[in-house]
Amino acid sequence: MKGKKILSMLVGAMMTTSLLLTGCGQESGNNTDSTNAQTTLKVGFGSSIDNSSGGQGLKKFKELLETESNGKIKVELYGDGQLGNDKSMMEALQMGTLDMTLPSSSPVSEFTKAFLVYDLPFLFTDTKQVDNVLDGENGKEILGTLKDVNIVGLCYFENGFRNITNSKTPINTVEDLNGLKIRTMQNPIHLESFTLWGANPSPMAFNEVFTALEQKTLDAQENPNTLIYDAGFYEAQKYLTISRHFYTPYVFMISQKTWDKLSDEDKKLVQKCADEAKIYQREVNRKLDAEYLEKMKDKGIQVNELSSNEINKMKEIAKPVYDKFAEDIGKDRLNKILEQIAEIK
Repeated sequence: MKGKKILSMLVGAMMTTSLLLTGCGQESGNNTDSTNAQTTLKVGFGSSIDNSSGGQGLKKFKELLETESNGKIKVELYGDGQLGNDKSMMEALQMGTLDMTLPSSSPVSEFTKAFLVYDLPFLFTDTKQVDNVLDGENGKEILGTLKDVNIVGLCYFENGFRNITNSKTPINTVEDLNGLKIRTMQNPIHLESFTLWGANPSPMAFNEVFTALEQKTLDAQENPNTLIYDAGFYEAQKYLTISRHFYTPYVFMISQKTWDKLSDEDKKLVQKCADEAKIYQREVNRKLDAEYLEKMKDKGIQVNELSSNEINKMKEIAKPVYDKFAEDIGKDRLNKILEQIAEIK
């Protein structure tokens, strides 16, 4: 596992400079007729292309777009953080040196605070609520805020509900989190929530987490089941608690500079293929979430699920987070989403 990650980092270091020098490329050979030019879209992703659900969604997007454009548009996929982390790849989109990327929503909030809404604890309780909000007017309005930072938001893939693994004890009550040194993303809502729950949140880059868990410099981490399995965290952790404390989508996006180079017809095709890949990816993720949980059980990790009473206690404890970040998110925006969720049966 560690050898694979080190190799990926070395490959990334060699590839990043050359790949990020150019964005949306066009190849026309000796033919000066632009209608015959081939467009190449470079897509960066922080996790595995082959093994993660996000990667599977990107492969479906590539298949759809290359087929439906009759080869006019070519898609190149670079996974395992070869082109950088989520933040650096978004910065590359802003500069036009990378065409597309698929970050988790949490780092996106560093660019536009509207995305902080998706980090609120226990915002969603099921995927029906998720799909209605993300694919509805409220979700689209949040995607639209990326325009302010020279990025075009296409749609949401699924990262999923986040659960907790640790090496100390089964987490049956919120009190079991007391003093637990847990890796979180560098996200103010995540940090605030886990602090209120009594844990000791420690932000860390994703590719450093496995070693920290293995060496016991961290007690715990939290991620969706698919990423816990894909990263092999179960090898260094004894307990997995189904807490579903946050839901984080992936945000599929394209550089504004790349978007502006596309014809209207190609823009419609890119959007269409992104939407179709989204549906496919969510189905894959929900299937893998259940499959990977069973595989981790087979490999020896002990699994328990938080009771509804404990979840309600954690919700109550975390209420100040909603008030603290409402202004950053936008009070009207937050209220509209909460009202929409309340209406979903």
